[in-house]
Amino acid sequence: MAPNQTLFGQIYMHNLEVFQSENISYLVNDMRSAPLIDVDTELSFEQRKPFYMADYHWHQQIEINVLHKGTLEYAINNANVQISAGEMAVFWAVTPHRVSKVSDDAMLGIINIPLSAFLGWVLPQEFVQQVMHGGVITSQTEGVISLSESNRWLNCYHSENSVRNGIVSDEVCLMLRRLCSFDYKVEMFSFLRNGSSRHPNDTGYKNVQLMLDYIAKNHNKDIKVDDIAAHVKLHPKYAMGLFKNMLNVSIKQYLIIMRINHAKVLLSNTRNPIKNIANDSGFKHPGSFFAAFKSHTSLTPQQFRSETQII
Repeated sequence: MAPNQTLFGQIYMHNLEVFQSENISYLVNDMRSAPLIDVDTELSFEQRKPFYMADYHWHQQIEINVLHKGTLEYAINNANVQISAGEMAVFWAVTPHRVSKVSDDAMLGIINIPLSAFLGWVLPQEFVQQVMHGGVITSQTEGVISLSESNRWLNCYHSENSVRNGIVSDEVCLMLRRLCSFDYKVEMFSFLRNGSSRHPNDTGYKNVQLMLDYIAKNHNKDIKVDDIAAHVKLHPKYAMGLFKNMLNVSIKQYLIIMRINHAKVLLSNTRNPIKNIANDSGFKHPGSFFAAFKSHTSLTPQQFRSETQII
């Protein structure tokens, strides 16, 4: 597993070596340097017996762990989170985590979602912000996803059929929307490493986290790069460079992503006029909203509403 000194922005890359044990495939992970936001839009799936991890690790995707059998305990930055059979945990995996306890009969389904894909889905804004702020979501309702459905997703993933994989991606999004319709528990954690795992650039990571937090809370307001930089007491050019270096996306691009995601939720869940939705999502002019929305989704806001309206 990843050594404690591995950089914050690094990602697990699966290599070709696979161990077979009790007909379960264990992927050996090799750490490679990468920015926090990935350019890959593909989901990845595993299903296996979880194992104890001596060291913390972290990577850039949104991780969904579905426990089909047994019990499992995570250590998240030295705090404990437990799930039981039929439950799941959802979190942004830049938060240091490891499996600290696991029962002998445990069986775990793992879904890794690229952050760019997660931000593009139509999900409740509160849920997205909780995950982006370092929240670990654990379900309180069994049956959000079945073992047979998890198996089908895994088999489809390995078939490498682009059409079916696109359908699976839609189904994973719908599964998260289903989860949000039930009561769930949220525990908040800091992204920063504790103790021996700290890195000399933690100050930079902390400033990026503060910028992400400020954007999450204020993206639907008329904020600019200067406001975001002032919040962390940095020169705007330095703040832009730091943000771009760690997330591989500019502050302006990320701000637009969050605003469009906000607009998607309103378009799908309300009948508010589109010009009002543009304003409520942080776009000062309807024209800039239409242009940005079409650029990011290939649809006009009205076309998107027609395809996704759920009320």
